Amino acid sequence: MKTKNKKNFTILCIGVLNLILSIFAISKLSNNIPINIFEDNVIDKMCSKQLLLIIPIIVLVISIIQVIYRLKTMDKVVTNGKRIEDAVFTFIDGILIYVNWILVYIGYSFTSTNLIKVEIPIWYVIMAFMGIVIVAIYSTFPINKFGSKIGLRIKETLENEEVWRTANKLNAFTGLLSGIAVVLLSGYFMLYGFNWIYLLIIVILLGLLLFYIPILYAKMIYQKISNRVVE
Repeated sequence: MKTKNKKNFTILCIGVLNLILSIFAISKLSNNIPINIFEDNVIDKMCSKQLLLIIPIIVLVISIIQVIYRLKTMDKVVTNGKRIEDAVFTFIDGILIYVNWILVYIGYSFTSTNLIKVEIPIWYVIMAFMGIVIVAIYSTFPINKFGSKIGLRIKETLENEEVWRTANKLNAFTGLLSGIAVVLLSGYFMLYGFNWIYLLIIVILLGLLLFYIPILYAKMIYQKISNRVVE
């Protein structure tokens, strides 16, 4: 029960903290923000900066709905203590929070006296989105059924359910780290430009976190269980 309450508190804190930080950041912007810009930085439409608060408010509402849902379904039988609905809520909140801060970043690129058109390469946006997708997909690994199409499918995990559960828990955690790393790197590229060395580092890191480490761990667990059975 304490663990569930702690998670509910964390979910609410994320929504509230995002709203508070957004209010602080948006308060520093110019009163009117360009929302439609033609070529040569000719502005066609403006909007009040207060409109940027819509997304963080939605994030908070979704967080509240998620907590209410969790409280009403506390007795629901779930696999391994996990809920697929949590992954869905987290995925939606993650996308909205990312979009929220992209809009704030764009807003900071404009001032009342110096209007500068911000170019955000679509590949960086796609890269950040992929990071969120990685987190969403890998977060389902611990709750998927034994032998599911989505999970760490190697000889050792498919032959033993205990190995499947244990290895996929670790893979869910490494997937979380990988997704966060991809999102942070895309943000770095947006702010400071593309860097091949950093991209190579993140590719190597993804290979280790998503594949090599979980597979090695699964083989170790499988061998340990096999030795235990023999004894």
